[in-house]
Amino acid sequence: MKEFPKKMMTNILWNFSDDEYNSQSNFITSLLAYNEKIFGEDFELEKDKKILDCPKVVIQYIYWDEKKEDDIEFDFLLIADDGVSFNQTELLFKVHNKVCEKLIEADNSYFEGFLLWEGENPNNPNIPLYFLLQGS
Repeated sequence: MKEFPKKMMTNILWNFSDDEYNSQSNFITSLLAYNEKIFGEDFELEKDKKILDCPKVVIQYIYWDEKKEDDIEFDFLLIADDGVSFNQTELLFKVHNKVCEKLIEADNSYFEGFLLWEGENPNNPNIPLYFLLQGS
């Protein structure tokens, strides 16, 4: 099986407590502004840097379900736009739009990177699974 990075994008800050973005370029503008505000200086982001050399990835995250009064672990499949690989901004943009509805008012809505699951993924064999690292 192909080797994938164990941790990714731990140097990028983001908060998922915003509405869905209608375009990747609008998302990138907000992402840059958010990081520059926190770091207090220009934020260098290699927008087109390929970070995941695979056409599909499964992302798992946790959110609080008010009705069940419990944490829910949920995962979803993403497909690269070019059918080959993901770059940093495409991956984070797609993840944001998938999780923002559940995390918009959550305490753990802060992005802290991705961590590779190194065990079996029977629901999606041969597709890497990454945990969304969430902070508060």
